[in-house]
Amino acid sequence: MSKSIRNVAVLVTLIIVVGGLYWYQQSKKDETSSSTIKQSKVAENEPVQNKVVAKQAIIKPELNSAACTADPNWFPHSQTKRTNDAAFVSSSNCVFHQWAWQNFLWLTQDVNGEPRFMSFKSPESLLGLESEGFLPRMTKRDSNGSFDEFLQAGTDGIFVGHNNRAVYYSQYLDDTFVGFIEDNKLTNPDNLRALVKADPTTTFPITGTAGSMELKASWVIVDAGDDTSGMFTTETKVSKLRNGSNGIELDRDQVETVTVALVGFHIGGIVEGHPEMIWATFEHNRNAPNVKPGMNLEEPVSDQDFTFYTANTELADCNINYSSSNKLTLDETTQKLSPITQVCRQYQFGNEQGVNTGNDVNIASLNESVESLLDDEDVWKNYQEVGAIWFNKIDGLKPGMSLATDENLTGSLRLSNSTIETFTQVATTENNCFRCHNSLQQLPQTPGLEPLPASNLNISHALLNIYFWSQEDAQPVNTASGEES
Repeated sequence: MSKSIRNVAVLVTLIIVVGGLYWYQQSKKDETSSSTIKQSKVAENEPVQNKVVAKQAIIKPELNSAACTADPNWFPHSQTKRTNDAAFVSSSNCVFHQWAWQNFLWLTQDVNGEPRFMSFKSPESLLGLESEGFLPRMTKRDSNGSFDEFLQAGTDGIFVGHNNRAVYYSQYLDDTFVGFIEDNKLTNPDNLRALVKADPTTTFPITGTAGSMELKASWVIVDAGDDTSGMFTTETKVSKLRNGSNGIELDRDQVETVTVALVGFHIGGIVEGHPEMIWATFEHNRNAPNVKPGMNLEEPVSDQDFTFYTANTELADCNINYSSSNKLTLDETTQKLSPITQVCRQYQFGNEQGVNTGNDVNIASLNESVESLLDDEDVWKNYQEVGAIWFNKIDGLKPGMSLATDENLTGSLRLSNSTIETFTQVATTENNCFRCHNSLQQLPQTPGLEPLPASNLNISHALLNIYFWSQEDAQPVNTASGEES
């Protein structure tokens, strides 16, 4: 081959190589440009809540890839709508916690000067019973038929605040729940018993878009001069306590007017696919410190004071039920109880370390998101979701389920409210909502009452209360005691 031909070949080769490099660079540039355009279009169509999260920068970087955040449409708080329970889709763990937070915001909206939930009916009111005020909470018992805890205070598990006063409780039912009771005349125990015998798979309804809902709130009495900043307070009547022959008991004949602050809040509600209800709980953020995993009993849980915890109290001195050991005393004149209860939250978001970590991350993320979007002056900014629990199967509720294990459950598997289940946080038979809310046959504690056969409706203690209260109310008074029949 001549030298000139070789030179031409080399030149052609160089032209081809340079052209190839130029084409490659242009194609990469076009690909990058196309990718940018696609990302821009995705950004334009992504949910608004994701934009808010990025703007607010409220979620820790490691959570950003799958952050569970509040819907901006919930805000302002005065415009929060109730959830559409008929359209609920069990698409992720996050949606259950979003359901809980949205309803908490809706229930705490100001309606005629008070939170919406306070206008709801109580189980007692459906029976025409007078309410003597909020009732002190007793500990949950092992027996399925123990409904006395909802009726009166006894020596079991009276939760004593740091002003030496009992913590009080109230219950509420939404219109869907009330409508179900009234339309089916279920305040008559014979009607309820006949209904569950005819079809034990009957569940609480969703009327329109609103699922049946029952609520429970815990309240601490506050004295003049107490720091109630960041707490919702209201004035109410409470029944006094007295020393009875069997210990401290409720004196239904004496009431006093007090100011109370809301410290805990349970929400149980029906949604599509979950007739067992989603059970969620909220607390004021100053209630109690969280117990760190692996902490020894001799270790102080925190060096800070909380509403129900004194700084540097050891774990061993937390959540002690003094009434069970007959150490609890009452001064009837001052209504002061002693000793006080030191409270620690055993599981921050209702799970042991390493269990359902995604659930706990979602709760923390959502709490931060809601807090960032609430107005600074909104008192409800100081409340947080502790957790929620529900079934891991769609329409998994069946009559006769004991729910003594976690086989059918998901979410916060060790869920307790430190002000409502103070003494049962580590009790294996009572350490989440479904340990007590089940579909087994319910036996009466009072002799002479009819049991309620196993049914899906037995999941609700509010309904069980109505069933047994109505029977007790119909019983004749024992004339041998000198009382009228």
